[in-house]
Amino acid sequence: MGEPQTYGSHQAQPEEVLSAALIQARKGDESGFALLWRHHNSRLTKFVQSRTYGSSIDADEIVSETWLNVAKDLRKFEGGPSEFSAWLYSISRNRIIDAVRVRDRQVRPTEELEEAFWLPSALNVERDFDASEAVKRIIRAINALPPAQAEVIALRIVSDLSVEETAKVVKKSANSVRVLAHRGLIALRAELAGEKENE
Repeated sequence: MGEPQTYGSHQAQPEEVLSAALIQARKGDESGFALLWRHHNSRLTKFVQSRTYGSSIDADEIVSETWLNVAKDLRKFEGGPSEFSAWLYSISRNRIIDAVRVRDRQVRPTEELEEAFWLPSALNVERDFDASEAVKRIIRAINALPPAQAEVIALRIVSDLSVEETAKVVKKSANSVRVLAHRGLIALRAELAGEKENE
């Protein structure tokens, strides 16, 4: 639950290749869809893992549901590679929010959704996150940021989305995304520097 795994490195593709793959995939071509999956899946997985870290939410299930959603609705999708990227992350974000609602109805019905989702949990941290201590520390620090900053940092830094793509996912202006990222990075640096001093 909330476990990170490796799904291969991000396979960068030129814009025209992604555009062609998107056109093919919308027509039902399997190779076009496979290319989009290879290009996006590694970063998408990292995003979902960072947002579900330490929780009882199954990151792999969220990623799978996201791609199933994409496959189901791709014929209706309109736009280019940048719009596709924003759409993909919006779907995964919605799947995470849905999973949080289900979890909180079952486990913590009186707790506020925002707190339940964004505050890191100490449950099974050691067992659930098989990564280096440095990565664990960074993810914990990201998740301890204010919610909007944490989400923007996860999209911009963990998933390497552009400011514009991130703005579409979180439904904020590009300038708001820049400000949130800037403030979040300052807080993150301070937090990580403080932890290092206390070691």
